[in-house]
Amino acid sequence: MSDNTDDEKSRLYLYSVPPPYDVAEDEAGPSSTVSSSSSNLDAPSTAAERQSFLPRGLVRHEPSLAEGDETASVSLSTPRSSTESTAALRREIIQLDIIEPPPSTMLRPSIPSRLATSIQKRFKSIGRFRPKFPKLKFPRIRAFEGLSQRFTFLTAFFYSVSLRYHAMTSSVSETFNKRLESFGNPLLIKRLAIVFMLTVGMWAIVASDLIPLNGSGPGYALPPEQYDSTILRQFLLQSVDINVISEQLHKLTAMPHLAGTNGDLAVAYKIKNYLTEMATFDAVDLKKYEVYSTFPQSNETILELLSLSGKRGNKKDYEVSFAANLTEPEAVAGMAAHEPFAFHALSAKGDVEGHIVYANYCTRKDMSKLKEYKVQLNGSIIFCRYGYAHESLKIKVAELYGAAGVVLFRDKLSKGLTPYPNGTAIPEDAVQRGSAALRNWAPGDPLSEGFPSTPLSARNSKENSTALVGIPSIPISWNNAKQFLSALKGHGQKVPAWAANFDGVDEWYTGSVDGPHAHLVNSLVEKERQPIFDVVAKLEGLEQSDHVVILGAHRDSFCYGASDAMSGTTVMLEVARILGFIHKEYRWRPRRTIYFISWDGTEQNLMGSTEWVEDHIEILRRGGAAYINLDQAISGPVLYAKGDPLFESLFLNSLTFLSDPFHNATLRKLWGSKSISMPEGDRDTLPFQSYAGIASFELGFASPGGFPTRTCFDNLEWMQEFGDPSEVQVGPDLITLDKRVSTAPDGKPYVYHHLLTQIVGMMILRLSDEMNLPFDFSALARDVLYYANDLKSYAGNLKLDISSVRDAAGVLAKNAVEMGKWNEEWMKQWMAMGHIETTAMTQHRFSRNARMINFEKHLLDLDGVPGRSWFKNVLFAPQQWPPTDSDAKRFFATGTLAAVRDAVEKGDHYEAQRQLDKIGEILLAASEKLVN
Repeated sequence: MSDNTDDEKSRLYLYSVPPPYDVAEDEAGPSSTVSSSSSNLDAPSTAAERQSFLPRGLVRHEPSLAEGDETASVSLSTPRSSTESTAALRREIIQLDIIEPPPSTMLRPSIPSRLATSIQKRFKSIGRFRPKFPKLKFPRIRAFEGLSQRFTFLTAFFYSVSLRYHAMTSSVSETFNKRLESFGNPLLIKRLAIVFMLTVGMWAIVASDLIPLNGSGPGYALPPEQYDSTILRQFLLQSVDINVISEQLHKLTAMPHLAGTNGDLAVAYKIKNYLTEMATFDAVDLKKYEVYSTFPQSNETILELLSLSGKRGNKKDYEVSFAANLTEPEAVAGMAAHEPFAFHALSAKGDVEGHIVYANYCTRKDMSKLKEYKVQLNGSIIFCRYGYAHESLKIKVAELYGAAGVVLFRDKLSKGLTPYPNGTAIPEDAVQRGSAALRNWAPGDPLSEGFPSTPLSARNSKENSTALVGIPSIPISWNNAKQFLSALKGHGQKVPAWAANFDGVDEWYTGSVDGPHAHLVNSLVEKERQPIFDVVAKLEGLEQSDHVVILGAHRDSFCYGASDAMSGTTVMLEVARILGFIHKEYRWRPRRTIYFISWDGTEQNLMGSTEWVEDHIEILRRGGAAYINLDQAISGPVLYAKGDPLFESLFLNSLTFLSDPFHNATLRKLWGSKSISMPEGDRDTLPFQSYAGIASFELGFASPGGFPTRTCFDNLEWMQEFGDPSEVQVGPDLITLDKRVSTAPDGKPYVYHHLLTQIVGMMILRLSDEMNLPFDFSALARDVLYYANDLKSYAGNLKLDISSVRDAAGVLAKNAVEMGKWNEEWMKQWMAMGHIETTAMTQHRFSRNARMINFEKHLLDLDGVPGRSWFKNVLFAPQQWPPTDSDAKRFFATGTLAAVRDAVEKGDHYEAQRQLDKIGEILLAASEKLVN
C-alpha cells in the first residue's frame, strides 16, 4: 500500500509540474522528461532553478529518498505538516480524481510543441551570453507573498480543471486519430492541415494590408533593389560614354554585312558576345530563322542602251550604244573587293528588252499622266527615281501597267545640295540599293506569311506569295542613268517638270515605242531557306515580368551602313550596357521585362522583326507594352520622331532634360510645337504596331538634305564628317564645338549619338520601371480626331460620315481624363504613405497598367484589312497605295484607318463607310474598356 502510494505521488508530480528544461542537460525537450530518474530531479545544483519553473501558487517540497524506493515521494503545493499520514494524502489524491496516462505511452511532441522547443533553444543560446553590467537593486514587493497559503483551494481547483481538460482532449484526440486512420496516416493528414491553416493565415495577413508590398520608399527595399526614378535617370544621363560609342561604331562598320552573308553573321556574333560578356542579362540568344532570300551575281547582271541601227523590212535593228557600269567606285580604301554588288533584294529574275520610258517617281499618278500622253507602257523598260514611295510600290505599279522591267536611280533631294565627299548628298556615281518586296502588302518572309519561318515550318510557294513582284528591276547610279535619259530627247512628250536634281540631261522626255530601247538582265541567286539571325538579350522584370518593353535596331545593311543602321545599333547597345551595369552593380531590376534585339533581314522585307513577332505573337499580344525602334538613327542634327501618339508626353518630357550644344538650347525648345509623325509602314515598327497591337515609336537625328543611304558611301568616314559632325550649320553660321567638349579617341565628339542614347535610355527606363505606364491617351484621342477629319478630306466627293470615329474619340478623351485623375489620386496616396504601396494599391495599379497595354490589343481586328489580312490594327496600318508627291504633303495620316483609305482609293463608297463604322465600334469598345 505504501509503495503504490509513493509511486502515484511520484507520477503526479511529474505530470502536474513540468521540470525545468535545459538544453545542456537534455536535448530531447520537455515532453521527453516523463521517465527521468529522480537523481536528475533532485540534483542540489539545479533545485533553485527548478523552483522558478513552478506555477505561481505552488511551493516545491524537495522529495526525500526512502531506502529501497526508486521513486521520490513528493507533496502537493498545499501546505501540510510533516506528520500527516500517507493515507490522508492518498484520500486527497482520490478526491482530485486524477486520470493518469498509461506508463507505457510515449507520444511524439506536437508540431507546435517542437516549434516552441526549437525557438526556446535559440533563446537559451542567446541567454548564455551574459555581459557584466552594473547591478541595479530595487526594493522587493512582498504584498502578494503568502497568498497561495491563504487561498489553497484555488490551486487545487485549477489543477483539477486542467487535468480534466487534458483527459477530455486526450479522449477526443484518440477518437479523431482512429477516424483519420481510415483515410491514411493521421500524422501526415494533421501536418497537411497545419500547412493549410498557415497558408490561409498568411493570405489573410497579406490581404488585410498588414504587410505593404512593392514599396520603394526610403528604408523599404527587397532584393533586387528599387531606386527612385530621378536617381536612375541622373545616373543614366551621366553614364553615357562616347568612348564606348566610338569603339562600337568602328567595330560595327568595319565590313559590309548584307543579310545572309558571313559578314552579317560575324557582326551578329560580335553583338552577342558583347552582350554576353556583360554577364548581366538573364538570357542572350541567337535566334535563327530560315527565309527566302536573293543575292546578286555581278557578272551576269546587264543593262545596255540599244540604239536604232537600221531596218530589215518591218523589223528594226538595234545595236548596243552604251553598257552601264553597275558597280560603285571604291568607297573605303582597300575594300573594293569586299563591297557588295548593287541589286534589289527579292526582285524577279529576268532577261527582257523594251523601249525606254521615263516615269518620274513611278507613282500611279505619274503612270496616269503617261497614259494621258498616250505613251505605250506595255513591254517597256521604265526608268524612275527613288522618293515619295517605297521602291517596291514603284515596281509593282509598273508591273500593273504592263512594263517588262524597271530601273531606279537616286538624285539629290534639292539642287542646292553638294554631293559627297564635299557635302551630305549622294554622289553621282553611287548606287542606292533597295528591296522589291511589297512590305505594304505583307512584310516578313514571302513564303511564310502569317507564321514564323522556323527551320521546321512549312512553306508556301512563290506563286502564291503576295509580297513578291513579277518583273525584274535593278538600281543604277546617276552617271549611268543620264546616258539613257539623254537618249530620249525628241521621243514622246516633253516633261520639264519631271527634271531630276542632278545635272546632265538637257531636255526631259517621256520616251516612246519608236525611241531607244534597253536590254535588262537581272541574274540572282535564290535561297528558299537562307538562315538569318536575331540577337536577343533579355532583362527579366521584377514585378510584372509578363509585360515587356522592347528596344530594337536592325543590324543588316546593303554595305557598311554607318547611319543605316549601325548608328541605331550602337545607341541600343549603349543603353543596354548602362541598364545592365545598374542591374549588375546595384541589384536593380526593372518592373517590366526589357528586350534588346538586333534584327536581321530588315533591308530584305523586315524579316527578322516580323518573324520574331509571329514566333512570339501570343506573348506579345498578351503583355507587349511598348516598342522603340532605331533605324537610320543618326544622319544629321535635326531631331525627328514618328509613331503612336501615346508616346507624346513621354517623348517631350525626355527632351526637357537635354540640350543641343550647337544651338545652346534644350531639345524641348528646339522641338517647339511640332507633331509626332505617323508610322511610315516601312520600318521594324510595322509588325509590332499593325500585327501585334503594341504601341511603337521611332526617333533619331536626320539630315535635312538626305544622305547616301543604302550605298557603300554610308560609312564611318561619312558619319564622322557629316552624320555626327564637329561643326553644324545653325542659320547662317557654322558652329564649332568648344574645345573643352570631350571627344572620343578618334577626336570626334559624337554629340548626337550621345544625345539619342540619353533620350532613348530615359524613355526605356520610364516605360520599364515607372510604376504607372506613362502613356498619353489624351494625345491619342486628339490625334484620332485629326485622322478622321483628314480622312474626310481625302475621301472628297465620297462624302464619308465620320461621326462614329469622332464619337469614339470623344469617349476616349473623356476616359483619358478619368485615367489621369486616378493616377493623381494614386500618386497622392502613395506619397502620403511614405512611398509605400499597399496590396490594394498594387492590385489597382496592375489593373490600370494592364488596361493601358490592352488598349492597342483591343484595336485588333483578326479578320484583318480587306485584301491584306496580315494587317490587324484598325487604327494604325499603312495604306496599300499611299498618295505621293504633292498629295503626301496634303494628306498626312496615310498610315491610319487603312481599310477605309483602301476603299476610297477604289472609289467604293459603301465599303469605305462600312469599314469606317466598324472602326468606330472597335475604337469605342476599346475606349470603354480602358476604365470599365
